[in-house]
Amino acid sequence: MTNMSMLYLNKIIKIISSSFRKPYYGFIQGHDYIKEHDIKYIKQFLERPSEKVVDEFEKRFASIVGDGQAVSFASGRMGFYALMKVLGIGPGDEIILQGSTCVVMVNSILRTGATPVFADIDPETFGSSAEQIEKCITPKTKMVVAQHSFGIPCKIDNIAELCKEKNIFLLEDSALAVGSTFNGEKVGNFGDAALFSTDHSKPINTIIGGLIYTKNSYLANRLKEIKDECLELPEWKQRALWKQFLIERKFCNPQKYGYMGIIEARRALSFKLFKNNQPFLTDEHGSKMESVYPYPAKLPSFLAAIGLYEIERWPEISIQRKEIFRDLLDITTNSYVGNFLPKAYFDPRLDVIPLRFVWSQPNGSVIRKLLSHVVHVDWTWFLLPIIAASEPLECLGYKGGYCPISESIGKNMVNMPCNIYKKDLPLLINELKKVIKQRTI
Repeated sequence: MTNMSMLYLNKIIKIISSSFRKPYYGFIQGHDYIKEHDIKYIKQFLERPSEKVVDEFEKRFASIVGDGQAVSFASGRMGFYALMKVLGIGPGDEIILQGSTCVVMVNSILRTGATPVFADIDPETFGSSAEQIEKCITPKTKMVVAQHSFGIPCKIDNIAELCKEKNIFLLEDSALAVGSTFNGEKVGNFGDAALFSTDHSKPINTIIGGLIYTKNSYLANRLKEIKDECLELPEWKQRALWKQFLIERKFCNPQKYGYMGIIEARRALSFKLFKNNQPFLTDEHGSKMESVYPYPAKLPSFLAAIGLYEIERWPEISIQRKEIFRDLLDITTNSYVGNFLPKAYFDPRLDVIPLRFVWSQPNGSVIRKLLSHVVHVDWTWFLLPIIAASEPLECLGYKGGYCPISESIGKNMVNMPCNIYKKDLPLLINELKKVIKQRTI
Protein backbone atom coordinates (compact mmCIF):
# COMPACT_ATOMS: atom_id res chain seq x y z
CA MET A 1 0.00 0.00 0.00
CA THR A 2 1.38 3.43 -0.96
CA ASN A 3 1.91 6.25 1.54
CA MET A 4 -0.94 8.17 -0.09
CA SER A 5 -3.27 5.19 0.29
CA MET A 6 -2.30 4.86 3.93
CA LEU A 7 -3.08 8.53 4.51
CA TYR A 8 -6.54 8.17 2.97
CA LEU A 9 -7.21 4.97 4.97
CA ASN A 10 -6.17 6.61 8.22
CA LYS A 11 -8.37 9.60 7.44
CA ILE A 12 -11.38 7.35 6.78
CA ILE A 13 -10.78 5.45 10.02
CA LYS A 14 -10.52 8.74 11.90
CA ILE A 15 -13.78 10.04 10.40
CA ILE A 16 -15.70 6.85 11.15
CA SER A 17 -14.36 6.56 14.69
CA SER A 18 -15.32 10.16 15.47
CA SER A 19 -18.96 9.39 14.69
CA PHE A 20 -19.09 7.06 17.70
CA ARG A 21 -17.69 9.62 20.15
CA LYS A 22 -20.20 11.11 22.54
CA PRO A 23 -19.81 13.80 23.57
CA TYR A 24 -17.68 15.31 20.81
CA TYR A 25 -17.14 19.08 20.75
CA GLY A 26 -16.81 21.09 17.57
CA PHE A 27 -16.47 24.80 16.89
CA ILE A 28 -19.91 25.30 15.33
CA GLN A 29 -23.02 25.75 17.46
CA GLY A 30 -26.08 24.69 15.49
CA HIS A 31 -29.48 26.38 15.67
CA ASP A 32 -31.24 23.67 17.66
CA TYR A 33 -33.03 26.35 19.69
CA ILE A 34 -35.03 27.45 16.63
CA LYS A 35 -38.42 25.71 16.72
CA GLU A 36 -40.15 23.98 13.81
CA HIS A 37 -42.75 26.71 13.31
CA ASP A 38 -39.92 29.26 13.17
CA ILE A 39 -38.17 27.15 10.54
CA LYS A 40 -41.22 27.56 8.32
CA TYR A 41 -41.19 31.31 8.93
CA ILE A 42 -37.51 31.57 7.96
CA LYS A 43 -37.95 29.43 4.85
CA GLN A 44 -40.44 31.86 3.34
CA PHE A 45 -37.53 34.25 2.78
CA LEU A 46 -35.71 31.60 0.80
CA GLU A 47 -38.68 31.43 -1.53
CA ARG A 48 -39.49 35.18 -1.44
CA PRO A 49 -36.46 37.35 -0.56
CA SER A 50 -37.12 40.46 1.53
CA GLU A 51 -34.90 43.54 1.72
CA LYS A 52 -36.75 44.59 4.88
CA VAL A 53 -35.44 41.56 6.76
CA VAL A 54 -31.87 42.33 5.68
CA ASP A 55 -32.27 45.99 6.67
CA GLU A 56 -33.58 44.97 10.09
CA PHE A 57 -30.69 42.55 10.58
CA GLU A 58 -28.17 45.28 9.73
CA LYS A 59 -29.83 47.71 12.09
CA ARG A 60 -30.03 45.24 14.97
CA PHE A 61 -26.45 44.07 14.46
CA ALA A 62 -25.12 47.63 14.44
CA SER A 63 -26.89 48.26 17.76
CA ILE A 64 -24.86 45.46 19.36
CA VAL A 65 -21.63 47.25 18.40
CA GLY A 66 -22.43 50.92 18.89
CA ASP A 67 -24.16 53.90 17.30
CA GLY A 68 -22.78 53.38 13.80
CA GLN A 69 -24.28 51.71 10.74
CA ALA A 70 -23.73 48.19 9.40
CA VAL A 71 -23.89 47.05 5.78
CA SER A 72 -24.17 43.33 5.05
CA PHE A 73 -22.74 41.12 2.33
CA ALA A 74 -22.66 37.38 1.70
CA SER A 75 -19.39 37.26 3.65
CA GLY A 76 -17.20 39.54 5.73
CA ARG A 77 -14.41 39.45 3.16
CA MET A 78 -16.82 40.60 0.44
CA GLY A 79 -17.56 43.60 2.65
CA PHE A 80 -13.81 44.09 3.07
CA TYR A 81 -13.42 44.05 -0.73
CA ALA A 82 -16.29 46.54 -1.16
CA LEU A 83 -14.69 48.85 1.41
CA MET A 84 -11.36 48.78 -0.41
CA LYS A 85 -13.12 49.65 -3.67
CA VAL A 86 -14.84 52.61 -1.96
CA LEU A 87 -11.43 53.82 -0.79
CA GLY A 88 -9.98 53.48 -4.28
CA ILE A 89 -7.44 50.86 -3.26
CA GLY A 90 -5.81 49.06 -6.16
CA PRO A 91 -2.52 48.17 -7.87
CA GLY A 92 0.52 49.72 -6.20
CA ASP A 93 -1.19 49.99 -2.80
CA GLU A 94 -0.30 47.93 0.27
CA ILE A 95 -2.63 46.57 2.97
CA ILE A 96 -1.12 45.51 6.29
CA LEU A 97 -2.82 42.58 7.97
CA GLN A 98 -1.89 40.16 10.68
CA GLY A 99 0.26 37.11 10.02
CA SER A 100 -2.37 34.88 11.64
CA THR A 101 -5.34 35.29 9.34
CA CYS A 102 -7.63 33.44 6.97
CA VAL A 103 -6.83 33.05 3.29
CA VAL A 104 -10.09 34.74 2.28
CA MET A 105 -8.81 38.07 3.61
CA VAL A 106 -5.69 37.76 1.47
CA ASN A 107 -7.80 36.76 -1.54
CA SER A 108 -9.89 39.92 -1.12
CA ILE A 109 -6.80 42.11 -1.23
CA LEU A 110 -5.42 40.32 -4.29
CA ARG A 111 -8.74 40.87 -6.10
CA THR A 112 -8.20 44.64 -5.91
CA GLY A 113 -4.68 44.34 -7.33
CA ALA A 114 -3.19 45.61 -4.05
CA THR A 115 -0.43 43.83 -2.13
CA PRO A 116 -0.94 42.12 1.24
CA VAL A 117 1.81 42.83 3.78
CA PHE A 118 2.00 40.59 6.85
CA ALA A 119 2.75 42.02 10.30
CA ASP A 120 3.70 39.71 13.16
CA ILE A 121 1.40 39.19 16.14
CA ASP A 122 1.44 40.32 19.74
CA PRO A 123 2.14 37.19 21.87
CA GLU A 124 0.17 38.71 24.77
CA THR A 125 -3.10 38.93 22.81
CA PHE A 126 -2.52 36.71 19.73
CA GLY A 127 -3.81 39.78 17.88
CA SER A 128 -2.29 42.69 15.98
CA SER A 129 0.66 44.64 17.36
CA ALA A 130 1.33 48.35 16.83
CA GLU A 131 5.06 47.72 17.06
CA GLN A 132 4.96 45.04 14.35
CA ILE A 133 2.61 47.07 12.15
CA GLU A 134 4.90 50.11 12.30
CA LYS A 135 7.76 48.00 10.92
CA CYS A 136 5.65 47.28 7.83
CA ILE A 137 4.47 50.81 7.01
CA THR A 138 5.73 52.29 3.74
CA PRO A 139 4.59 55.23 1.58
CA LYS A 140 2.40 52.67 -0.25
CA THR A 141 0.43 51.66 2.87
CA LYS A 142 -3.23 52.56 2.40
CA MET A 143 -4.88 50.49 5.14
CA VAL A 144 -4.08 48.66 8.36
CA VAL A 145 -6.27 45.72 9.37
CA ALA A 146 -6.08 45.30 13.16
CA GLN A 147 -7.28 41.87 14.22
CA HIS A 148 -8.93 40.95 17.52
CA SER A 149 -8.25 37.20 17.73
CA PHE A 150 -10.45 34.58 19.43
CA GLY A 151 -12.56 37.28 21.12
CA ILE A 152 -9.50 38.92 22.73
CA PRO A 153 -9.20 42.66 22.02
CA CYS A 154 -5.77 43.55 20.69
CA LYS A 155 -4.01 46.67 22.04
CA ILE A 156 -6.14 48.72 19.72
CA ASP A 157 -5.44 52.07 21.40
CA ASN A 158 -1.80 51.97 20.30
CA ILE A 159 -2.72 50.89 16.79
CA ALA A 160 -5.37 53.61 16.45
CA GLU A 161 -2.88 56.24 17.62
CA LEU A 162 -0.29 55.00 15.11
CA CYS A 163 -2.75 55.05 12.19
CA LYS A 164 -3.97 58.52 13.11
CA GLU A 165 -0.39 59.81 13.27
CA LYS A 166 0.43 58.24 9.87
CA ASN A 167 -2.95 59.18 8.33
CA ILE A 168 -3.67 55.53 7.42
CA PHE A 169 -7.18 54.05 7.25
CA LEU A 170 -7.76 51.63 10.16
CA LEU A 171 -10.09 48.65 9.75
CA GLU A 172 -10.75 46.55 12.84
CA ASP A 173 -11.13 42.86 12.07
CA SER A 174 -13.66 42.08 14.79
CA ALA A 175 -14.93 38.88 13.19
CA LEU A 176 -14.10 36.84 16.29
CA ALA A 177 -14.78 39.43 18.96
CA VAL A 178 -18.40 40.60 18.95
CA GLY A 179 -19.13 42.47 22.19
CA SER A 180 -15.62 42.32 23.69
CA THR A 181 -14.41 45.62 25.14
CA PHE A 182 -11.15 47.52 25.61
CA ASN A 183 -11.26 50.12 28.40
CA GLY A 184 -15.06 49.86 28.41
CA GLU A 185 -15.43 50.52 24.67
CA LYS A 186 -16.64 47.74 22.38
CA VAL A 187 -14.23 46.66 19.68
CA GLY A 188 -15.23 47.96 16.29
CA ASN A 189 -15.45 51.55 17.51
CA PHE A 190 -11.74 52.41 17.53
CA GLY A 191 -11.04 52.41 13.80
CA ASP A 192 -12.50 54.07 10.74
CA ALA A 193 -14.56 50.93 10.13
CA ALA A 194 -14.84 47.36 11.39
CA LEU A 195 -15.34 43.99 9.76
CA PHE A 196 -17.64 41.41 11.34
CA SER A 197 -18.30 37.88 10.12
CA THR A 198 -21.43 35.84 10.73
CA ASP A 199 -20.02 32.67 9.21
CA HIS A 200 -21.08 29.47 11.02
CA SER A 201 -17.84 29.37 13.01
CA LYS A 202 -18.21 32.94 14.31
CA PRO A 203 -19.91 34.43 17.43
CA ILE A 204 -23.23 35.11 15.67
CA ASN A 205 -24.02 32.32 13.21
CA THR A 206 -25.89 32.90 9.93
CA ILE A 207 -24.08 30.02 8.14
CA ILE A 208 -22.34 32.54 5.85
CA GLY A 209 -22.37 36.34 5.93
CA GLY A 210 -20.67 39.42 7.24
CA LEU A 211 -20.94 43.16 7.74
CA ILE A 212 -18.90 46.33 7.63
CA TYR A 213 -19.67 48.65 10.53
CA THR A 214 -18.77 52.33 10.53
CA LYS A 215 -19.74 55.66 12.10
CA ASN A 216 -18.77 57.43 8.88
CA SER A 217 -22.01 58.19 7.03
CA TYR A 218 -20.25 58.70 3.70
CA LEU A 219 -18.61 55.27 3.90
CA ALA A 220 -21.86 53.63 4.97
CA ASN A 221 -23.79 55.19 2.10
CA ARG A 222 -21.17 54.22 -0.47
CA LEU A 223 -21.12 50.66 0.85
CA LYS A 224 -24.92 50.55 0.61
CA GLU A 225 -24.70 51.68 -3.01
CA ILE A 226 -22.30 48.82 -3.78
CA LYS A 227 -24.49 46.35 -1.90
CA ASP A 228 -27.56 47.47 -3.83
CA GLU A 229 -25.70 46.84 -7.09
CA CYS A 230 -24.63 43.35 -6.00
CA LEU A 231 -26.31 40.22 -7.32
CA GLU A 232 -27.95 37.59 -5.14
CA LEU A 233 -26.20 34.26 -4.72
CA PRO A 234 -27.60 31.80 -7.29
CA GLU A 235 -30.64 29.78 -6.30
CA TRP A 236 -28.71 26.50 -6.19
CA LYS A 237 -26.22 28.02 -3.75
CA GLN A 238 -28.97 29.36 -1.50
CA ARG A 239 -30.75 25.99 -1.43
CA ALA A 240 -27.47 24.29 -0.55
CA LEU A 241 -27.07 26.79 2.30
CA TRP A 242 -30.61 26.04 3.50
CA LYS A 243 -29.78 22.34 3.59
CA GLN A 244 -26.58 23.10 5.50
CA PHE A 245 -28.58 25.11 8.04
CA LEU A 246 -30.87 22.12 8.66
CA ILE A 247 -27.92 19.71 8.92
CA GLU A 248 -26.08 21.88 11.43
CA ARG A 249 -29.27 22.46 13.42
CA LYS A 250 -29.53 18.70 13.85
CA PHE A 251 -25.92 17.59 14.23
CA CYS A 252 -23.83 20.50 15.56
CA ASN A 253 -24.15 19.66 19.21
CA PRO A 254 -21.87 17.54 21.44
CA GLN A 255 -24.11 14.47 21.27
CA LYS A 256 -24.13 14.28 17.45
CA TYR A 257 -21.15 16.34 16.29
CA GLY A 258 -19.11 13.26 15.42
CA TYR A 259 -21.45 12.54 12.51
CA MET A 260 -20.45 15.82 10.84
CA GLY A 261 -17.18 14.22 9.72
CA ILE A 262 -19.08 11.59 7.74
CA ILE A 263 -21.46 14.19 6.29
CA GLU A 264 -18.58 16.44 5.19
CA ALA A 265 -16.59 13.52 3.73
CA ARG A 266 -19.62 12.33 1.77
CA ARG A 267 -20.20 15.85 0.45
CA ALA A 268 -16.55 16.23 -0.60
CA LEU A 269 -16.66 12.90 -2.45
CA SER A 270 -19.97 13.77 -4.11
CA PHE A 271 -18.59 17.12 -5.26
CA LYS A 272 -15.44 15.50 -6.62
CA LEU A 273 -17.32 12.79 -8.52
CA PHE A 274 -20.47 14.62 -9.61
CA LYS A 275 -19.71 18.34 -9.07
CA ASN A 276 -22.68 18.58 -6.72
CA ASN A 277 -23.44 21.92 -5.16
CA GLN A 278 -21.23 23.12 -2.30
CA PRO A 279 -22.98 25.41 0.21
CA PHE A 280 -19.94 27.45 1.22
CA LEU A 281 -18.00 30.14 -0.63
CA THR A 282 -14.93 27.97 -1.19
CA ASP A 283 -13.66 29.62 -4.39
CA GLU A 284 -11.77 32.20 -2.32
CA HIS A 285 -9.28 29.86 -0.64
CA GLY A 286 -6.42 30.61 -3.00
CA SER A 287 -5.00 33.33 -5.20
CA LYS A 288 -7.43 32.84 -8.10
CA MET A 289 -10.01 35.52 -8.84
CA GLU A 290 -12.72 33.41 -10.51
CA SER A 291 -15.75 32.01 -8.72
CA VAL A 292 -19.02 30.30 -9.64
CA TYR A 293 -21.00 32.90 -7.67
CA PRO A 294 -21.08 36.73 -7.75
CA TYR A 295 -18.33 38.53 -5.84
CA PRO A 296 -19.29 40.54 -3.90
CA ALA A 297 -22.84 39.25 -3.38
CA LYS A 298 -25.80 40.16 -1.21
CA LEU A 299 -26.55 38.37 2.05
CA PRO A 300 -29.54 36.07 1.38
CA SER A 301 -32.55 37.34 3.31
CA PHE A 302 -33.34 33.95 4.88
CA LEU A 303 -29.86 34.04 6.45
CA ALA A 304 -30.59 37.56 7.73
CA ALA A 305 -33.78 36.12 9.28
CA ILE A 306 -31.67 33.50 11.07
CA GLY A 307 -29.42 36.34 12.20
CA LEU A 308 -32.35 38.08 13.88
CA TYR A 309 -32.95 34.95 15.99
CA GLU A 310 -29.24 34.90 16.86
CA ILE A 311 -29.29 38.56 17.90
CA GLU A 312 -32.42 38.04 20.00
CA ARG A 313 -30.59 35.53 22.17
CA TRP A 314 -27.20 37.28 22.07
CA PRO A 315 -27.45 38.93 25.54
CA GLU A 316 -28.02 35.55 27.17
CA ILE A 317 -25.44 33.72 25.03
CA SER A 318 -22.72 36.33 25.60
CA ILE A 319 -23.15 35.98 29.38
CA GLN A 320 -23.02 32.19 29.08
CA ARG A 321 -19.80 32.30 27.05
CA LYS A 322 -18.16 34.55 29.63
CA GLU A 323 -19.12 32.06 32.34
CA ILE A 324 -17.61 29.23 30.27
CA PHE A 325 -14.49 31.34 29.81
CA ARG A 326 -14.15 31.89 33.57
CA ASP A 327 -14.54 28.18 34.30
CA LEU A 328 -11.89 27.23 31.73
CA LEU A 329 -9.63 29.99 33.03
CA ASP A 330 -9.92 28.68 36.60
CA ILE A 331 -9.02 25.14 35.57
CA THR A 332 -6.02 26.12 33.47
CA THR A 333 -4.68 28.90 35.69
CA ASN A 334 -4.41 26.46 38.59
CA SER A 335 -2.30 24.06 36.53
CA TYR A 336 0.94 24.16 34.57
CA VAL A 337 -1.08 25.48 31.60
CA GLY A 338 -1.38 28.80 33.44
CA ASN A 339 2.23 29.52 32.45
CA PHE A 340 1.21 29.56 28.79
CA LEU A 341 -2.07 31.46 28.81
CA PRO A 342 -2.12 34.79 26.94
CA LYS A 343 -1.46 37.69 29.31
CA ALA A 344 -4.53 39.42 27.89
CA TYR A 345 -6.71 37.01 29.88
CA PHE A 346 -5.55 38.79 33.03
CA ASP A 347 -5.61 42.36 31.70
CA PRO A 348 -8.18 44.39 33.70
CA ARG A 349 -8.70 46.73 30.73
CA LEU A 350 -10.32 43.91 28.76
CA ASP A 351 -13.73 42.30 28.93
CA VAL A 352 -13.48 39.21 26.75
CA ILE A 353 -16.52 37.55 25.20
CA PRO A 354 -14.70 34.50 23.93
CA LEU A 355 -15.29 32.55 20.75
CA ARG A 356 -12.55 30.09 21.74
CA PHE A 357 -10.39 29.61 24.83
CA VAL A 358 -6.81 29.43 23.61
CA TRP A 359 -3.20 29.06 24.59
CA SER A 360 0.13 28.06 23.04
CA GLN A 361 2.58 25.79 24.80
CA PRO A 362 5.64 23.72 23.88
CA ASN A 363 4.52 20.49 22.19
CA GLY A 364 1.03 21.85 21.76
CA SER A 365 0.48 19.20 19.09
CA VAL A 366 0.66 16.57 21.85
CA ILE A 367 -2.10 18.33 23.78
CA ARG A 368 -4.21 18.54 20.63
CA LYS A 369 -3.75 14.81 20.07
CA LEU A 370 -4.76 14.03 23.66
CA LEU A 371 -7.87 16.20 23.26
CA SER A 372 -8.77 14.87 19.82
CA HIS A 373 -11.08 12.14 21.15
CA VAL A 374 -13.44 14.85 22.47
CA VAL A 375 -12.58 18.02 20.50
CA HIS A 376 -12.51 18.53 16.73
CA VAL A 377 -8.88 19.69 16.83
CA ASP A 378 -8.58 19.76 13.03
CA TRP A 379 -10.33 23.13 13.29
CA THR A 380 -7.63 24.66 15.48
CA TRP A 381 -6.78 28.29 14.58
CA PHE A 382 -4.08 29.61 13.66
CA LEU A 383 -1.56 26.80 13.16
CA LEU A 384 -0.17 28.65 10.13
CA PRO A 385 0.12 32.38 9.40
CA ILE A 386 -2.53 31.91 6.69
CA ILE A 387 -5.13 29.22 7.36
CA ALA A 388 -7.49 27.36 5.00
CA ALA A 389 -5.27 28.01 1.96
CA SER A 390 -5.71 25.69 -1.03
CA GLU A 391 -2.19 26.35 -2.31
CA PRO A 392 1.30 27.08 -0.92
CA LEU A 393 1.46 30.28 1.13
CA GLU A 394 4.12 31.66 -1.23
CA CYS A 395 1.40 31.95 -3.89
CA LEU A 396 -0.42 34.33 -1.53
CA GLY A 397 2.61 36.54 -0.93
CA TYR A 398 3.74 34.99 2.35
CA LYS A 399 7.24 33.57 2.77
CA GLY A 400 8.52 31.61 5.73
CA GLY A 401 10.12 33.83 8.35
CA TYR A 402 7.97 36.89 7.65
CA CYS A 403 6.19 36.50 11.01
CA PRO A 404 8.42 34.41 13.33
CA ILE A 405 6.29 34.96 16.45
CA SER A 406 3.17 33.80 14.63
CA GLU A 407 4.95 30.79 13.18
CA SER A 408 6.36 29.77 16.57
CA ILE A 409 3.14 30.27 18.55
CA GLY A 410 0.84 28.94 15.84
CA LYS A 411 2.21 25.41 15.59
CA ASN A 412 1.72 24.97 19.35
CA MET A 413 -1.78 26.46 19.55
CA VAL A 414 -4.56 24.77 21.52
CA ASN A 415 -8.22 25.78 21.06
CA MET A 416 -11.22 24.94 23.22
CA PRO A 417 -14.75 25.85 22.06
CA CYS A 418 -16.69 28.45 24.03
CA ASN A 419 -19.69 28.52 21.69
CA ILE A 420 -21.36 25.63 23.51
CA TYR A 421 -24.13 25.52 26.08
CA LYS A 422 -23.18 25.81 29.75
CA LYS A 423 -24.90 22.47 30.41
CA ASP A 424 -22.40 20.77 28.07
CA LEU A 425 -19.34 22.22 29.79
CA PRO A 426 -18.80 19.78 32.72
CA LEU A 427 -17.90 16.83 30.48
CA LEU A 428 -15.48 18.99 28.48
CA ILE A 429 -13.83 20.24 31.68
CA ASN A 430 -13.45 16.68 32.96
CA GLU A 431 -11.64 15.68 29.79
CA LEU A 432 -9.45 18.77 29.94
CA LYS A 433 -8.52 17.96 33.54
CA LYS A 434 -7.48 14.45 32.47
CA VAL A 435 -5.27 15.83 29.72
CA ILE A 436 -3.70 18.40 32.03
CA LYS A 437 -3.02 15.72 34.66
CA GLN A 438 -1.59 13.37 32.06
CA ARG A 439 0.87 16.02 30.91
CA THR A 440 1.78 16.94 34.50
CA ILE A 441 2.77 13.42 35.58
